[in-house]
Amino acid sequence: MTRDEAAAVIIESMNYAADRETDSPLYDSDKNRLWGSEHYNSGRIVVRPSPWAEGNFEKKMAALLVWANWLNSSSPEFADAQQALAHENSILGRVIRRAKRQLWLRRFEITRR
Repeated sequence: MTRDEAAAVIIESMNYAADRETDSPLYDSDKNRLWGSEHYNSGRIVVRPSPWAEGNFEKKMAALLVWANWLNSSSPEFADAQQALAHENSILGRVIRRAKRQLWLRRFEITRR
């Protein structure tokens, strides 16, 4: 799996999680920020700023990635994509590492009960 293929799998999974869990899909600007450059251009007219862009973007994206992990728990392609990009020095790499920490902490809390 190439870097671009892995990024696309992860970003689209996060977009699905955002739409499903909050009824607010990612904007092209959010996806491009995760991608690291201008890649997405849906042609959708933007009338208000993305709700995801305000505040701590990486924290919000990590929460979406946690949701995406739950929704894709049986997908080896999704797990492989995250593994491929987890060590990148990029926004997407940092989001993956942050989400993994959150998942680990939740599992740890559950096992301690």
